[in-house]
Amino acid sequence: MRLVAVPPYRNPAVNWGWVLRHLVEDYRKTGALQGVEVDVDDGYLVESTSEKRDEEVLAVINVGIINKVKEYAQTGKYDGIVLTGGIDPGFIAARVVLQDKIPVTGAIHSALHVASLIGERVSEIHTVPSSSLIVRHLAERYGFGDKLVSVRIPWHTSTETYRFLEKYRDNWPERLNDPGLKKVMDDITTECIAAIEENRADSLILACEHLQACADGVRQRLDKAGYHEIPIIRTLPAGLEMAMAMVNMKLLQTARAYPGHDLKAAPKYC
Repeated sequence: MRLVAVPPYRNPAVNWGWVLRHLVEDYRKTGALQGVEVDVDDGYLVESTSEKRDEEVLAVINVGIINKVKEYAQTGKYDGIVLTGGIDPGFIAARVVLQDKIPVTGAIHSALHVASLIGERVSEIHTVPSSSLIVRHLAERYGFGDKLVSVRIPWHTSTETYRFLEKYRDNWPERLNDPGLKKVMDDITTECIAAIEENRADSLILACEHLQACADGVRQRLDKAGYHEIPIIRTLPAGLEMAMAMVNMKLLQTARAYPGHDLKAAPKYC
């Protein structure tokens, strides 16, 4: 089986491709991905280096995602596509584009499904209010509005955290000892504990690439604080496993759920 993971974007200040490659290898070291090749794209280039993650940014990066999805589907080399953006950019459109071709998974979509398998109340740790509201809307659209009990914000943007991570491109394990990243992990852990205590979350989702890069440090901190019973769901493994399941079950996103212009058995929507 061969999959390709596609980050939400790259720009002159940020390239998530190499981070995702490390995250894939970290997951492989757990014994996962046996017999599965995973290629990682560097993301569609956008010029903006803004740290905003609102609906405007979502609209801009959607276009790049669809271009990438079409490009990889046309090669005929891949069994599935895994989108990794923490606000599911381009995911719904990709399901329309690929409905008769290959499976495609989204980060939040996959993680919420996994959370629903293991518990009843999940909290997602995000970055800023604007994109956190997008996550809330996604949960409602996917039918998990009642299970997503909070989207909490540690107030560290992906661009800020990337500046810490990029120093460890060739020494990935050492990132956990970086003073700046330790502060980020402390603040993420604070929000995780608040989600557990205040929102009664029974599981946690770390979605964006930079949050997943901090997951090992957050896990250590939660265990030390006595919360070892609370699982952390990382969206990249969730998306990979969802894609693998769809490929193995020979399933595609259903055309009637994500109808294109050529839908034959068109229902009447009222």
